[in-house]
This record gives sequence, C-alpha cells and structure tokens, in this order.
Amino acid sequence: MTRLWHARELSTVAILVLEVIVFAWYLWPESGRGHPFINAPNALLILKYSSIYGIAAIGAAIVIISGGIDLAPGAVIALTSVVIGYLFVDGGWPLVPSAMAGLVVGVATGLVSSWLIVRVGLPPFIATLGVMGIARGIAFIITEARYYDLSRTIPPGSRLLGVPLDWIAPLVMIGAALVFQLLMKRFQWGRAVFAIGGNETAAVFTGIAVGRVKTSVYLVAGLLASVSGIVLAVAQGQGKADLATGYELDIIASAVVGGASLAGGRGSVVGAVLGALIFGVLRNALPQIPGATFYDRLIVGVVVIVIVVLDQILVRHER
Repeated sequence: MTRLWHARELSTVAILVLEVIVFAWYLWPESGRGHPFINAPNALLILKYSSIYGIAAIGAAIVIISGGIDLAPGAVIALTSVVIGYLFVDGGWPLVPSAMAGLVVGVATGLVSSWLIVRVGLPPFIATLGVMGIARGIAFIITEARYYDLSRTIPPGSRLLGVPLDWIAPLVMIGAALVFQLLMKRFQWGRAVFAIGGNETAAVFTGIAVGRVKTSVYLVAGLLASVSGIVLAVAQGQGKADLATGYELDIIASAVVGGASLAGGRGSVVGAVLGALIFGVLRNALPQIPGATFYDRLIVGVVVIVIVVLDQILVRHER
C-alpha cells in the first residue's frame, strides 16, 4: 500500500479520471441532446491537441529529472513550423523532407542550449531563455509577419503515410512515451539522468560523464519539441512565428503535474503524458462552460503552484 501511495502515476491517473467525471457531470445535457463533452469526436480532439503538449512534455520531464529546466520548447515548436512551411509551401519540397529539416531545428537548439550550459557554464534558466528568444526571433525574421498555409496542400481528411492526420500526434506521443519510459527505467542512460538530478557531485565521483549526459538530455528535449512543431503544423495547417506562444508554461506544468520534481532526481515520462492530458481536458471543457474560459490560465497557474508546494513538502519529509 505504501508503494502504491507513492506511485505518482497512480495519483495522476486518479486526478485525470476525477476531472473527466466532474466535467461530464457539470456539462450533462438536457434529455434528448447529445453530450457536448463525452463523445468520440471530442475525445479525439482532446487527445490530438494534448499530444502536442505531451510530446514536448516528455523532453521537459527528462530535463527536469536531470536537475535542469528548458524554457525554449514553445519557440522551437514555432520555428519548426515556420521552417516546414517555408520549405513545403515556398520551396516546393515534399512534406517528409520538409519535416526532416524541421527536426534539424530541434537538434540545433538542443545543442546550443547544452553548449551554453555544459561548456560556458550558464544556468539552464538563462541559457534556455536566450535560446527561446533567438528561436522565436529567427521565426519572425523568416516569415516577416506572414504565415505559411499548409492546408492548401494538406486538406482535412488527408492521410500521412496511410495514417489519418488526426491520429498522427496521439500515435507519435504514445510511441515516444513508450521509448523514453523504457530508456529512463531500463537503460544506463536513464539511470545516469536520475543520478545527475539527484546529486550531481556524487554522479561525477561514480564515473558518470555528466557533460555528455546533460548534452544528450537537452538534445532530446529539443528534438521532441521540434516533433511537436511538426505535428502542430500538420494539424493546424499553418507555419507561424507566433505559434505555440505560452506553451512553455503548459509543457513544464504537464511534466511537474506528472511527477517531475523541480529539485531534480525524480519524475516520470508517462506521468508527463498524463499531465498533458489533464490540461488538455481542462482546456477543452472550460470553453463549454459560460464565462469559465477566462479562468484557464488562472487554474493552470494555481495547479502548478500547489503541485510544486506539495513536492517541496514531500522532499523535506524524505530528508
């Protein structure tokens, strides 16, 4: 029972289920009308847009577990969508090569962030804040306040490699979650990430190549953020410099709600995905309640503060 009580994924699932039950009850329609919240198309809509946060949240969770922080994923998502739009719409490239070029954005930003942190010695907050500004600025320079319309070539109902567009993001998120959950739990690399976040000095004395592991962590985070940018560009049919504005809070919040400790050394890839689903349900249900849309950011902020406070209390109790 003690082990179950401390299983953060279990508590996150409980929060998600409770959230769905509350909104299902509150939005219950009058007799004869279909439920606006509990229906298959709406469930797919929640899953599709939660996956965009969830893919990047996997990378954010790994960074936080290592004891760092990444403020750049929203800007990386935007720049990736712009690069894809530029090559696909203006350059006439096929979609797959354009998407592969978009992945280069994530690799490049991840390498820059890791170089600033590992080699230059900047705090992760400052390094990734700078990369965020650079990435967003490059996106605006490329677009010149315009946007690229991918929907003219990729109309709704299209299929990518035989898969319906609406299912691309969920399948990518599930696949990424399974791969990185396995890497974090079963492989030496994942154990090294946990060790560095728990006690970096001790990790050095045990022979872990801290610099290399940190570099790989930010590289993974950048790569997953660019994957989110690809699926968002395809889902919305746009490449825009102001896309994903404010996503940083949602992505970090998803990781934290899912169990990633800002103190480092603890967290879960699956928990980050569940956290993204929690906020996805919230974002979908609130607009259906008259006047509740304006409470969106307020609720997210309060939830993050409450979770972090509880996490700090837990850390002190363990000590």
